[in-house]
Amino acid sequence: MKRNRVIFGIVLAAALALPACYKKPESLLADDARRKEIIEALVTNPAMRAQVIDRLIGPPEERSAVIDRVLKDESAAGDLIAKIIQQDRGKAIVASKVAADPTAKTFIRMLMLTGVMGESMTQQQADLLGYGEPFAYGNQTRTMHDLKKIGTIIDAFAKQHRQEEGPRYPVCYDFAELDACLGKKLPAGSLKDLRLKDAWGHPFQYHTDREGKDYILVSYASDGKYDELGKVGPTQSYDADIVLSDGDFIQWPGWIRKAEIR
Repeated sequence: MKRNRVIFGIVLAAALALPACYKKPESLLADDARRKEIIEALVTNPAMRAQVIDRLIGPPEERSAVIDRVLKDESAAGDLIAKIIQQDRGKAIVASKVAADPTAKTFIRMLMLTGVMGESMTQQQADLLGYGEPFAYGNQTRTMHDLKKIGTIIDAFAKQHRQEEGPRYPVCYDFAELDACLGKKLPAGSLKDLRLKDAWGHPFQYHTDREGKDYILVSYASDGKYDELGKVGPTQSYDADIVLSDGDFIQWPGWIRKAEIR
């Protein structure tokens, strides 16, 4: 392991030095374009990405130093973690190893609050680890933001196709995943850069009446089961569906202020 780190250090140093041998690392990182190149090189190369993850979950003395530096910038921390563990392997490593380490409590809590660990474990597993609330809150918040973004695109479509009797949303009478109907009714590429699954990994569902006067976007939440819209308004259950209708949440977690979701 020590030998691998030495080799990695030499390779990375050489990579950084080639374009500008006289520059110190701080000078290279100060350049926005160069910094992006370095970061991309680290996270897109499998070997380098593994080294980054090893630093984050390695020996306590090394991990603590890295985590302390990451946590100094909360917004950057969420972006960094999302990038590092966007691969299934990365999420699995973090969930299985970091969650079990008592020295990483602050770090694992931050991971959960970003909503990037939803598919790595179940709500029950998070509860057993003592992180049930941040895990649920992160997943719910991320999911609500994603639903809102999709809803904004649907609303924009309706404004362009407004009729005398009111907006006409893309008609998809069958309750189905977004790419089954909605994606085909919207202009090409409308949903390209958006997540079509909630933070737990369940595909969002879309449904309208036959005239397209109303629509609902639904996340099945932690249990992955449809609630049949039996309860509307703020809910108090992790398993309760999250529902957006005509641009507004009609069913959502009561501990989240829906007005703050953009």
